[in-house]
Amino acid sequence: MNRISFWSILTLASLAALLALSGGECGVAQQGRNEGDKEKQKEQTIRRGKIIFVKATCWGCHPHGENSLHGDKPLKGPAFAKKYRSDQSIIDFVRKGSPNEGMPPFPKDKLSDQDLKSVIVFIRSLSTD
Repeated sequence: MNRISFWSILTLASLAALLALSGGECGVAQQGRNEGDKEKQKEQTIRRGKIIFVKATCWGCHPHGENSLHGDKPLKGPAFAKKYRSDQSIIDFVRKGSPNEGMPPFPKDKLSDQDLKSVIVFIRSLSTD
């Protein structure tokens, strides 16, 4: 019968403990990378949304999220966030527009759903509240 020495057991236990610890650190590191990737992806979406915002001519009336026609209604800040709590409320407004107030409608053939979602991420990034 083979006997395992005390030192062999201690060595195996130590290795098992090190593997468990390093696995935990790898998990934390992986989580940090995932969060970093999410942040990079959000930053890319914000940049993409801004480009679309400019190309779709939104910037002409809303430079930096302001409102050239109705200065008291910028696309940022607490009042905007309160009025447009959901992204769907922004989508509905952008799709219908408000021609009497100077806002043309932006149907899907002018602004795809994906592009509009990127624009919304950009608009939401303008508010730091």
